[in-house]
This record gives sequence, structure tokens and C-alpha cells, in this order.
Amino acid sequence: AGSEQISFRDCAEVFKSGHTTNGIYTLTFPNSTEEIKAYCDMEAGGGGWTIIQRREDGSVDFQRTWKEYKVGFGNPSGEYWLGNEFVSQLTNQQRYVLKIHLKDWEGNEAYSLYEHFYLSSEELNYRIHLKGLTGTAGKISSISQPGNDFSTKDGDNDKCICKCSQMLTGGWWFDACGPSNLNGMYYPQRQNTNKFNGIKWYYWKGSGYSLKATTMMIRPADFGNSHHHHHH
Repeated sequence: AGSEQISFRDCAEVFKSGHTTNGIYTLTFPNSTEEIKAYCDMEAGGGGWTIIQRREDGSVDFQRTWKEYKVGFGNPSGEYWLGNEFVSQLTNQQRYVLKIHLKDWEGNEAYSLYEHFYLSSEELNYRIHLKGLTGTAGKISSISQPGNDFSTKDGDNDKCICKCSQMLTGGWWFDACGPSNLNGMYYPQRQNTNKFNGIKWYYWKGSGYSLKATTMMIRPADFGNSHHHHHH
């Protein structure tokens, strides 16, 4: 084996290098040698998706500090947050799309796809920028537009007199406090309704419904144009 270190900045690069199986891969920060582990979805919609958030069973606590949301936490094979700093650096290098995949407790699935997504730097509180919504999880964006700064229990950057992160739990781009929070409290089936601090996507399931599973994933906007489609 050669000593040449092959590094990937996202799962799209991993995919194009020939690794087309779902799993955990090591990514490298842009213009740096710092590494981070991420789960790559190589099957959904052509593959090449970098998973930046996953909820599925309530095993990981999402009521974390600013620093933890900055660097990431959890386990890429299960529930995790990839990290605001990495996502911010990555999405400022080129244009990315954001896909949010949701599951409810009744067996339904839906998604919201934003055709352009990036996060501002930490100096600007990792403010979210989104354009061009399509999908089945609501005609209106459940992430407030224009995008808000990120808030955590120890970093209050919302537009409410209250502290949304302390009240609703989790780190999120709270408005005042806004129609979504995919990092809220995980509630099991039959305990998941009338919950103001649950995993919320208002324009799909309303205000008090806490979802069963969520995945947030990103991919370069030009991904589909720059490789040959493999038909299985």
C-alpha cells in the first residue's frame, strides 16, 4: 500500500472514489488535517449524502452546550450531531443542498429539500441560510425564514424574551421560538403528542407532535451532474 493519504471532505467525494456502501467514513476539514467521523448514505437518491443529524431512539442526549454542538456529539452509527463548525466550513466551500427526512409514529415518511443551504461562521452564531424548498413535509419551511442564529442552553441567540433552548431543549435555529426543533426531547410512542418540547416539524405534523425519527443530510448541489448514474 502506498503512503499517500487520501482524504475526503464529504461523502460525495467518498462516493466518487468508489466507496458506495453506507457506513461511517473519516472526513477531513477543508484546508486542514483535522478529521471528523460521519455517516454516509450511499443509497438514498443517488447516494453521496453526508449525515449531519440523526434521531431514531432517544439514546443520545441532545440538550448540549454550544461547544458540543460546535464540535459534534453522539455516535455516527446511531444518533448524532456532526458539528456546526465542520458543516459551516464545508457549506461555505461550495453550494450544498440540505435534505431533511422525517418519520412519524404511524409509519409515514416525508422530506423537505432545500436547494441551497449553508451556515455562517461561529462569529455569526452559525446562522442558517436556506433557499428553494420542495418536498412532502410541508409547503412552508418549518425552519423559520429568513434563517436565525443557532442557540443552545448556554448560548441564547433567539428572538424570544424567553430562552427557547432551555424551554424547548436542544440546540437549534430558534426564532421566537419557531415552527421546528429536530433536536428536542425524544418521546416514545403514545407519549409523543401534546409535547411542546419534542422533535417538532410544524408544517408536517403540527405543534405538539414529537417525531419518531429524523435525518438531516447534505450533498453538493452539482453532485448529480458530475458522475454517471449507476442503475441497480
